[in-house]
Amino acid sequence: MVFSRLFGRKNPLDQVRGAVRDSRWADALRIGEGIDPHSLSAPEQDELAHLLSEAGDCLARLNLEEGEACRRAGDEDKGREHLELALAQARDGQLRQNIADALGRKAASPPPLVAAPAAGHCGGGSCGGGAGYASDSGEVDHLDEETRFELTLSSYPPEMAQRYAGVGAAFRKAFLAAHDGRDAEAVELYAQVAEGARDDLFYFERGGLLARTGDFAGARRDLHLALQLNPSHEQALEALITLELAQNAYNEAKKQAERGIETGTAKSFCLGRLAFIHAREGNADQALSSAREALRTGAAELDVLLLAASLHERRGELGEAEALLSATGGGGCKGGASAYLAEFWLRHGRNLEKALDAFNQAARQEPANPRWPLRIGETYLARGWKKEGRALIEQALAHPDLAPELKESGQKLISAL
Repeated sequence: MVFSRLFGRKNPLDQVRGAVRDSRWADALRIGEGIDPHSLSAPEQDELAHLLSEAGDCLARLNLEEGEACRRAGDEDKGREHLELALAQARDGQLRQNIADALGRKAASPPPLVAAPAAGHCGGGSCGGGAGYASDSGEVDHLDEETRFELTLSSYPPEMAQRYAGVGAAFRKAFLAAHDGRDAEAVELYAQVAEGARDDLFYFERGGLLARTGDFAGARRDLHLALQLNPSHEQALEALITLELAQNAYNEAKKQAERGIETGTAKSFCLGRLAFIHAREGNADQALSSAREALRTGAAELDVLLLAASLHERRGELGEAEALLSATGGGGCKGGASAYLAEFWLRHGRNLEKALDAFNQAARQEPANPRWPLRIGETYLARGWKKEGRALIEQALAHPDLAPELKESGQKLISAL
């Protein structure tokens, strides 16, 4: 929530277009869930509905295939889980009927395409849940301010959303304008909120808005004020630390993170960010200690887990690194390894068959991502299949979107051949 609010989506419809173009169906649905239809014109709403229907159908087909594969492998429960997800994602009538037939039930009509901010999502390509989408501008244009306000707050943690019930009309108008993407108007509307009504919620919301508009000094000022008024405001603290890190103000971010750890405010988040700051400073032991403590809270983000695994791996503590990466989970019915774990195995020449299965699964989910042909090619080489491996690595190297560090490693492999 914090990252998207501070450095939020610019032209989110373009992001959906790009995700669909690159066959990143889960990303398209995830991004589309966060688009407020009021920020789009009627033709753009129609386009968004078309794109999300396409993404939902394609992801549903993947889940249908995966569900049938799981059943053939004897895992009926996992197979049914994939089929249920497929039915939630599919929009095409015939596709829904095919999935319903596989489930042994009658296909119901898909839910109305009504956009609402999503409270959460599953990031995996074959485990993403269904989403609500807007196809007809009439579905949302008639909503009154109160309903729009409640829909917007549905993406907030429940305990936080409850606090917004008593805000005044001026704050509410500014809040809705900001969440509709009307940033310039929202700045003006927030300025009209009476001084006596400016509590920590006001400064948190306006701080996030100012960060998105590029007024970083103003954003820092407002977020500091939010924390002065309410030192336990976790989201404001997370937003401030995120902003400081984005502006390379590491000392200030470190100070705020240490304060949060001391007071118990957003402790897991603060520990995780402190781990990255220590790692940047070259303090690997402190970085690992902070990351491990964040993980012990049970609420740490994936990037913290990956950092801890990387630090263990650099220390030669391969068992600890593998155990952490095993917790990232994976998709499919052939071992369930994640791509992160598969890359670890590839680096150390372990479980190459399982690694190959994981890379193939990732390639099915992201067919336009050149990382996976590269990894599959590397695995082929590691198994002695030089001709096939070289062809795939050269294919990946020719892709314009291959990350520079991956291109460098791929070129070294080709040179070594």
